[in-house]
Amino acid sequence: MITVAAIQLAATADRDENLGRAEALIRHASSGGAQLIVLPEIFAARFVGTEPDLEYFRWAEPVYGPSNSMVRSLSAELGTTILSPIFEAGDVAGVYHNSTFAFRDGECVHAYRKSHLPFSNGFPEKFYFRPGSAPPSTFAIDGATIGTIICYERHFPELGRLLALQGADVMCVPVACASEPTKEVFQLELRAHAAFNSMFVVCANRVGREGGKQYYGLSAIYGPDGTVLAQRGDDEGVVLAGIDPATVAQRRRVLPFFRDRRPDLYGAIAGEG
Repeated sequence: MITVAAIQLAATADRDENLGRAEALIRHASSGGAQLIVLPEIFAARFVGTEPDLEYFRWAEPVYGPSNSMVRSLSAELGTTILSPIFEAGDVAGVYHNSTFAFRDGECVHAYRKSHLPFSNGFPEKFYFRPGSAPPSTFAIDGATIGTIICYERHFPELGRLLALQGADVMCVPVACASEPTKEVFQLELRAHAAFNSMFVVCANRVGREGGKQYYGLSAIYGPDGTVLAQRGDDEGVVLAGIDPATVAQRRRVLPFFRDRRPDLYGAIAGEG
């Protein structure tokens, strides 16, 4: 068994204040036994507005800027693994990514740059970020295999399946999700990823009003059958649940979806043939 946690945050216009609140909630999750902690998408900054804004680039930071530096230090102090999503300023001027880094015991053990970016429904991310060039991949902690996708990418079932085929027991999904009409589909998609891939899903969202957007929270941990194991409403806080990676292997034996896959028939999905 391992304990996983999702941190639910409201962001202000003050990065230091956001980092301080995130630190307090990480410590709270760790005190509850969390061995894997997931923060929301670009957790230390307000998220992109409804229209492109050149001033938003002030939130960009290098890999070892204030956000990852805080998380790196805490992961070493607390002896836990923390996923830190940031607005990453690349080494080349003018190149930015929407990225998530995993730190374990003070070491960066994984990095993923969001490869699918929206420019719709009030989220003009293509204006700010270059899409990552690598598919989602996995890393191991405490007997569990972990993978990450980011927010909008939950709309693409191929990404969750890629992680499952790499043996992922847990898929982490940092998000910045607003808009009341999307709440039901948001939860449905996460439950579906869990169920049709037979894996745990840990989702961390933000809360609060930012400009014209009201972030609705609903951070949650889903079981490999799609069951909601723990969920938070629309306030700041921590979602905690104990999970057993052995149940993933057992479910994949009982429901052998991967055995029965027919990749030879799916070429059209990848534009082949």
